[in-house]
Amino acid sequence: MANVELDERFVAHQKERLRELREELLRIQRGVHGDEQNMSEEQGDTQLDSGDQSQQMFNREMDATIGEQAGLRLQDVERALEKIEEGTYGLSDESGEQIPKGRLEAAPEAIRTVDEQQSFERERRPPV
Repeated sequence: MANVELDERFVAHQKERLRELREELLRIQRGVHGDEQNMSEEQGDTQLDSGDQSQQMFNREMDATIGEQAGLRLQDVERALEKIEEGTYGLSDESGEQIPKGRLEAAPEAIRTVDEQQSFERERRPPV
């Protein structure tokens, strides 16, 4: 089964966008990893006052968050590329419903409908 709204040209364009997005996300992950290594090396070389320690802790937490988000998005990019190869790109992994073309244009890595994605994110995010 395939999303009938999508023609081969659109899917080929999306495949190229997904490959570019994958490379960008991998660059982000490499940058975060490099920042972590640099911070560890710097921390070992100097004594930091409490303000510097707080800033360093904040920077590490931000890097961890950015790295985690890039990793999660990368998983969706990889799955979307698999779906192209399977011939199921544009169909939800959860329900099999068609994902609107406009959503795929905005987020080529979309593997769920908007409602399914919102539900997925609510379940994944712990209550505050």
